[in-house]
Amino acid sequence: MLTLFHYDRTSAAQRVRLCLEEKSIPWESIIVDTALGDIDQLPKNFYELNPKGLVPVIIDDNLAIPESLVIIEYLEEKYGGNPKLKPSKPEDLAQMRLWMRKIDEGIHVASRTIGVCLVNRHIYKKKDPGQIKKYYKEMKDKVRKKNDQINIEMGIESPLLEEAMIEFKSLFVEMDEHLSKNTWLAGDNYSLADISFVVYLHRLDSFMMRPLWKDFKYLDNWYEKIKKRSAYKKAIYDWGDVTADQRAQNGKDAFPKILEYWNKAK
Repeated sequence: MLTLFHYDRTSAAQRVRLCLEEKSIPWESIIVDTALGDIDQLPKNFYELNPKGLVPVIIDDNLAIPESLVIIEYLEEKYGGNPKLKPSKPEDLAQMRLWMRKIDEGIHVASRTIGVCLVNRHIYKKKDPGQIKKYYKEMKDKVRKKNDQINIEMGIESPLLEEAMIEFKSLFVEMDEHLSKNTWLAGDNYSLADISFVVYLHRLDSFMMRPLWKDFKYLDNWYEKIKKRSAYKKAIYDWGDVTADQRAQNGKDAFPKILEYWNKAK
């Protein structure tokens, strides 16, 4: 049986769970909460599975595959079946991949910035300093490490948070415009592109930021439509979020500053 290393609230693992549940692929869960700032709780061979030491990672037929966007395309290609999550038309497939490129081009980094500024920094400050020092010493992604250091120190005053909100507004404007003329992001059917991006709306929603896109009715309708899918409940809601209360409160407290950043974007 396929094994997934993951934890509840990471958007990257959420998209893998969404794909697994949409395809009804049986899987085994192993929780590895890499957001706690504690590398000692990682499985001993975890860096062999993913040199970055991050989730999600799947093991399928003794093959370890990291990186959520790689994983979901692998699942679609290997397991097939219904629903088909990749468009059949070449032009729609190209569009799907162009959307998904935006994740690696900055959206995922922006998403992490929001999480660190609003929640993770508070978690880390309660941890043993030696443990956090060890966590960052072992962190392989130098950009992630540098950004975290700025965001932990400055919180909602971080210039990276302002950049993140501007990045998300630009994305949401583009998505809303596209969805005003199309039902889904790539082609006529729900696809890996939709799965890849809905997790970010869920993330911002968990920080009480949904009012930011209240005027983007096509985007919001798309979000609501996906939330009603049975796979969404299994992949997102049923796994919960151990930081839910803290996210909601910190998001409410930070909202005036978040709105200020949002309004700076064109």
